[in-house]
Amino acid sequence: MKQVLFTIFATIFIGPFILMGSEVSEKEAHLAQLRKLSEIEDYSGILHYIDSLRERGVGDREFSWIYANTLFQSGRLDQARDSLLNWEYDTLYSTQAVHLLSLIAIQQRNYMEAVKFLVRLSERYPSNPVYPHRLARVFHAMNQLPAAEGSFAKAHKLDTLNQNIIGEWVDVLIKLDFIPRARRVLERGLAASPENFGFHRQKVTLAYRERDYLQTIEHAAFLTLRGDTTPQIVKIKGFALFHLDSLDRAEFWMDYLFENGFVGEDVYFYKGRILAERGQKAQAQPYFHLASLSCMSANFGSFALTSGINLYETQQYQESIRWLQMLRHFSQNPMIIFYLALNFYDYYEDKNPALTHFRLFLEQSNSDAQESHREHATRKIREIVEEKHFQGYNP
Repeated sequence: MKQVLFTIFATIFIGPFILMGSEVSEKEAHLAQLRKLSEIEDYSGILHYIDSLRERGVGDREFSWIYANTLFQSGRLDQARDSLLNWEYDTLYSTQAVHLLSLIAIQQRNYMEAVKFLVRLSERYPSNPVYPHRLARVFHAMNQLPAAEGSFAKAHKLDTLNQNIIGEWVDVLIKLDFIPRARRVLERGLAASPENFGFHRQKVTLAYRERDYLQTIEHAAFLTLRGDTTPQIVKIKGFALFHLDSLDRAEFWMDYLFENGFVGEDVYFYKGRILAERGQKAQAQPYFHLASLSCMSANFGSFALTSGINLYETQQYQESIRWLQMLRHFSQNPMIIFYLALNFYDYYEDKNPALTHFRLFLEQSNSDAQESHREHATRKIREIVEEKHFQGYNP
């Protein structure tokens, strides 16, 4: 009888616990299989496995979360977003879900949605620098530079040793033309990591922007002596050497760029300037011409004007006139008018076109830097008027 009672007791009370243990064991077996698939990054395998469980009627909250997470890992971003939105306010998985939703928004370039999720994470975890850093990157991608700068400053305050934050922050500060602040931030970075190539490259750019050519060369030399011949660094070093009148060394680096196929408007332009500075104006002209033709930036006007001036100085008056007349369609720079006047004066017997253009230059020129040119134009006008007067004309 005791044995029978024990059997009944076991069936009533122990049975359910044995069944529950069986269910737990089954779930652990499924999770173990999912972990194995995750270890080899077989995301399609994970999705197929969970789909097969659903087909068999096996459902579990944890499996559903793994499924949503795996959709993201496998690059099924639209499906992942739809699935993760169901977990956005979940008591357990909310943070992970919003984190992944922000990454999806960034990858799909849905920047406004990314901002929404990242702001929420920043407010939830105000001491975590990851979120303001990521927010700064999003603002930068949106070209919202002041907002990006503010977020980089916040991220740096939370993590002063993060070199990625420093480097990206300096890039934004340079774009905003906050040069003194960029220099201070960069100095902190170099103090923490003196051998950081990225910081030295930024220092080269920053020093050149400030026209501190000695500092430019010093930081560029740090890089080139260590084998870093990045074209951007090499050309800035060459430009700085030109401004310090070290023409041979400047030309060495320009030729290095030519030999390695790294050419562009500014490289052509400075090669021309080096030759022109040596008095080799005829040899310089093809480079000025190439600089102007290849120029697709705001530098076109200044490059083309230099080419027109060089043509005038090499007495190629017709070509200079043609070039400068073309340039008038793209620029309102009074110096174009001035050099047209000089060309007309030296090339044509009839001085009326020169007189007209010298007068037009005086009407348009108001820059302090053009004072000497205005004085020269005034002398030429007086000279032409006096000559016309003696010839019986009244211009």
